[in-house]
Amino acid sequence: MRAAILRYIFLSVVSLCLATAASAQQVTERKFDAKAVESFYKGKQVDVFIGSEASGGYNAYARIVGQHFAKHIPGNPVFVYRNMPGASGLVMASSLYNKAPRDGSAIGIVHNTIVIEPLLGRKVQYEADKFQWIGSANQLTSTCIVSDKAPAQTLKEAQQKELLIGASGATSSSTFIVGAFLNTLAGTKFKIIRGYPSTQSVQLAMERGEVDGLCGVGWDSLLASSQARLDDKSIRVLVQVNVEPIDDLKGVASAVDYAISPQARETMDFLISRQYIGRPFVAPPNTPADKVAALRTAFEKTMTDPAFIADAKKSQLEVNWISGEKAQAHVAKMLATPQAVQDAANEATQMKDGVIQASLKWLTAKDAELTGVKRSAVAFKHDGKVVNANLEDTKITVAGVEAKAEDLKAGQVCEIVYLGNNDVAQSVSCK
Repeated sequence: MRAAILRYIFLSVVSLCLATAASAQQVTERKFDAKAVESFYKGKQVDVFIGSEASGGYNAYARIVGQHFAKHIPGNPVFVYRNMPGASGLVMASSLYNKAPRDGSAIGIVHNTIVIEPLLGRKVQYEADKFQWIGSANQLTSTCIVSDKAPAQTLKEAQQKELLIGASGATSSSTFIVGAFLNTLAGTKFKIIRGYPSTQSVQLAMERGEVDGLCGVGWDSLLASSQARLDDKSIRVLVQVNVEPIDDLKGVASAVDYAISPQARETMDFLISRQYIGRPFVAPPNTPADKVAALRTAFEKTMTDPAFIADAKKSQLEVNWISGEKAQAHVAKMLATPQAVQDAANEATQMKDGVIQASLKWLTAKDAELTGVKRSAVAFKHDGKVVNANLEDTKITVAGVEAKAEDLKAGQVCEIVYLGNNDVAQSVSCK
């Protein structure tokens, strides 16, 4: 019985994906008062909340989609981006749900894991189906990657040899969940080292030899951030985690083919179904219907806009979008999953053994002069070497007063606590 239920869910997801692919280039006709919507948005600011730091896949999609999104909304509002990292997107999702205005002036790109969080027994402060789903820019293929020095270079070898896998965020993050369920359902021997600030931090730890690999990173994110490492083969994709293998990863093992039993494969199918809404945009609950219709239409026009498609291609962001209505229906279907299936998935993502807290080696540069300041990074010299540090959830103070990244200027003298070159800064304290 349970197998039949899971098979039904899996086939429903596949059929929904196929239906979407067939109509992906069509903009849905929706009825709303364009003049009233234009009057509301003209001269207005729309806050775009991002549930991650100012780097990585979600941030890249938010900003590149946003560059074109606003011009398709009647009234052409100005988009203002607000990164709100924390707890693998849960901090932002809760804030957007409970605190953001519900008049159409706030939207967010949420982690695709927010739907399965409550299904896996996590306590959350939102109801996923009450968000107004605007659409998803991509259907995600997740991966595990390893360095060229890792003891296992194939998934079959990873079933026989232990690999140290770095993870960022909470135990509900995809970087933890994917590694955990591959251990349970595919028989891998991953030991998870959790507590890194970001996926970029994990990749740098791979370069330093602290860990062997990283799971739960999107193929689209890898293309955008790590193309050079893929090209020189200093990293390789160990496994692709998706409903159907993609052409880009021909010859790379597909996780579902390595499931240890039919029941394990069906449980994995359910866990992977969240990736159908890979890069989703939402509005808060009770956002007026006319604003939701306008936002959904503007989103679809963006997805089919040649200028956006060109920019996405230039930034190596994959676009395989779905409409807001299809995303909303998929969320409802996931939330209706039978309890027995939820329990099996919850058990598969738990790791009682083999989880270690990362021992991060923070460095301190005292009286360091800032030689460069960008939107999300600072440059300075430490021990005679030029260092770049990313401002990701960084505590910033100027003259003892809490400050923001835009308050930092070249020439300021600061104490900087950072993890390494091109890695994250924990704090920047300037005189």
